[in-house]
Parts: sequence; C-alpha cells; structure tokens
Amino acid sequence: MYLQQLSKSLKPKQPAEETSFIMANHQQPILTLHQGETSIVNKSGNINSGTMKTNKLFALILLGIALFQVNSVQAVKSGDGRQTRQVTGFHGVSVSSGIDLYLTQKNVEEVFVEADSDDLDKIITRVESGILKIYVKEKSWFSMNWNNQSRKVYVSFISLDKLEASAGSDVYSQGVLSLNELDMDASSGSDIKLELEANELSVESSSGSDINVKGKVNVLQASASSGSDINASELHAKKCIASVSSGSDIRVNVSEELDANASSGGDITYSGNPKTKDINKSSGGDVHGK
Repeated sequence: MYLQQLSKSLKPKQPAEETSFIMANHQQPILTLHQGETSIVNKSGNINSGTMKTNKLFALILLGIALFQVNSVQAVKSGDGRQTRQVTGFHGVSVSSGIDLYLTQKNVEEVFVEADSDDLDKIITRVESGILKIYVKEKSWFSMNWNNQSRKVYVSFISLDKLEASAGSDVYSQGVLSLNELDMDASSGSDIKLELEANELSVESSSGSDINVKGKVNVLQASASSGSDINASELHAKKCIASVSSGSDIRVNVSEELDANASSGGDITYSGNPKTKDINKSSGGDVHGK
C-alpha cells in the first residue's frame, strides 16, 4: 500500500493547458492562458506576469476589451450594399437616425441608399405631405450593424424649400444649390453644410447642432440656442435678422441691415460693415463686429 501511494506521488504532472492570443502588429501573444494562470504581454513585449486564481472567462473578458479598443479606432467604412429607390413628388427633406445625406440639384428626383447589405431594408425613405423622410425603421436600432459602417443617402431634387436634420445626422450639398426660399433646421447634434444662392434663407440650430452655410442670399434669418453654432461668415447677405441664446454662437456677413439680439451667454459676430444696425444684448449676451 505504501509503495502504491509513493508511486502516485512521484508520477509526473501533466503540463498545464496553455492558450495564447496574438493581436495585429504584435510579434508576441498579448494574452496567455494557463490552467489557473494568466500572463499578459504589454506593447513592448515585456511579460507582466502574475499568477492569479482566476478562470478563463475573466481572461476572455480582458481579450474582448483589448479587441474592442483596437476595433474602435478603425476608419469608418462604406457599406457594401447599394440600392436605387423610386421616390418622387417631394419639395422638402427630413433626415434622422445618424444617416449622412448628400443633396444634389438636378432636373430629376432620385434616391440612392448606401449601407451594410443587411441594413438596407431598415433605412426608410418615404414621402409624406411633400416631405421626403429618411430614417431607420422603428425597433431596428439594435439589429443595425453600427460597427464602423456608414449609412449614406444621396438625394437628387428638382425644388427644395425645407430641410431638417436631427439625431446626429449630417447633411452636405454637392455643388451650389439655386433656390428661392429655404427653411433649414438642425437639432440634437446634427450638422448641415451647404453652399447655395437664394432669395430668402431661414436657419435654426439647437441642442448642440452646427450649421455652416456659404454663398449669397438677400435675406437671412438665423436663430441658435442650447450650445449650437451657425457659421454664415461666408454667406453674403444684404439683410440679416439674428437671434442667439444659451451659449450659442452666430457669425454673419451683412452689407445693408442687421437686426441682432443676443442673450444668456450667446454671441453674434458680424462682418461686412452693415449700413444700419439694431443691436440688443442681455444676460451676458454679446454682439460685436469682426
């Protein structure tokens, strides 16, 4: 009996199970798993060894975090799905859900969608009361492929008098837009960048949104609130009515008449040496020439 026990105690132990993980740009594994042990190799290749009473689940969580950090700095890629849609009879566009919108003025109405092939059907483009609405289908947010994939919609229009962007969407013009009147609204962290020529332009920005517009207009009405910005310093306007509040900024270029109202920490900067000025400031608001 004693010899049997001694024989068992002298039996060589089996080597611990070992698994190594190697990330891109690393010659050595950054994470090595042993049965009951974990060793981590830093970027310089030095081993930060430490025997920890842990399990593989904890080690895999660490690996997942590392992979997520690498993936998060990758460039945004264009989707591999493309689709042309027959949409007509609109004079305005409303975009939301973090979609990028590109506007082109043509003699035809066209809509082209670019996104991950599995997500194309989740992007809705429909006309309601003359407004082309572009958004992600309700209850489809959690099934969308948000992993570094862009969602772009290209819209060609004949006439346009209303433009809305919300919920983190971005809008860009392709070429100079020639319009009579345009009512433009950006909210909830969205951005609009346009170049145009128009008779009258009304722009409103709120909730951290930005509007950048350049070109020529006769009359400009600009309103910014809740930490938003309107940059119309390259938009040559004859007459401008500007109102700003709640820490927002407006920059305008006016040649004839300026009516400016700034309150609650808002700021209006004007250039162009307007002939007449009506300026009102309150509650820390400021209006000044460039």
